[in-house]
Amino acid sequence: MKNKNLIAFFAITATLLAACSTNDLDTGAATNATTIPSIKSKMAPATVLAAPVAEAKVYKLLPGYDSSDVFEASGVQYLNGYFYIACDNTQKIAKIKSTLPTNSSSNSLLSTGAPGSGSSNYEGITYEAAGTPHFYVVEETVANGSSYQPRISKLGASMNYQSRDWADYNFISANSNKGFEGLAWVSRGGNTYLLGLVEGTGKIAVLLKGSSSWNLVTEITLPSSVTFTDYSDIAISASGKVAITSQVDGQLWVGTLSSSSWAITGGTAYTFPLGNSSGVVGSGTLQLYGNVEGVSFITDTQIVICSDKADSSQPSYQSYKEQTVSIFNLP
Repeated sequence: MKNKNLIAFFAITATLLAACSTNDLDTGAATNATTIPSIKSKMAPATVLAAPVAEAKVYKLLPGYDSSDVFEASGVQYLNGYFYIACDNTQKIAKIKSTLPTNSSSNSLLSTGAPGSGSSNYEGITYEAAGTPHFYVVEETVANGSSYQPRISKLGASMNYQSRDWADYNFISANSNKGFEGLAWVSRGGNTYLLGLVEGTGKIAVLLKGSSSWNLVTEITLPSSVTFTDYSDIAISASGKVAITSQVDGQLWVGTLSSSSWAITGGTAYTFPLGNSSGVVGSGTLQLYGNVEGVSFITDTQIVICSDKADSSQPSYQSYKEQTVSIFNLP
């Protein structure tokens, strides 16, 4: 869901390292970061990440598109050298080579053949590596009789639509908790689980596939130190690292999923790089990353994020990082 909150300034005292251009593909060695004692957000102290290793607007990556084309990126999954990006305004999934070549035939939009047309309302994407490989995408919340529930679609390895089922987790239409903003796959005891991140509370629903729905097994509460304004995506690495993003706060939190229980512990907070009103990273104290909607691990020490379209309530400088794919090293 798009960020409807105006966040203009971060108050910091540290000097940020590295700078990058925000209009085209940016490359560089982003190995340094700065720790700040206090920032104008829910998570402090936090480590400010260095400039992205690489970054590009989605439309610049896909051949045949231009700045008039809208890609409201809402979820991303890294797999075998590619980023698979779900957008809530289209049924298609963008497949982007992880080196981010611009206007390249290596990048494409994959048709899913899913029911419906126009906006998909996809808010998260994940990949099931066990057994027959599958992708899953989730719609935040959809009317199901008198209830509102997330709806999860199963896609084949080639992104072809196979089926969809309701998640056993109820919302009301006016609920400020909104719905599932992120989705992550976990295999445990030979079973397939999906973890759904609730946007307004940070609660994580643990879902097990039943005969006709995804059944709620339990709910994970994040450590009390995690106090984001909103929660926009979740990713889990092969080793059990957990990444949670906030678009309103422009931040990332990384903890660890227990291998024996449904609990997430530890954790480190990061702030995406700050910059100036021209969108230049490292030369100011403004929050440039105001629309981070998706995150995925490339390795335990490197992540990819994608960002939604900025809206009119946001400061103009946040448009430099909207509808963008960015790769960051974690200190």
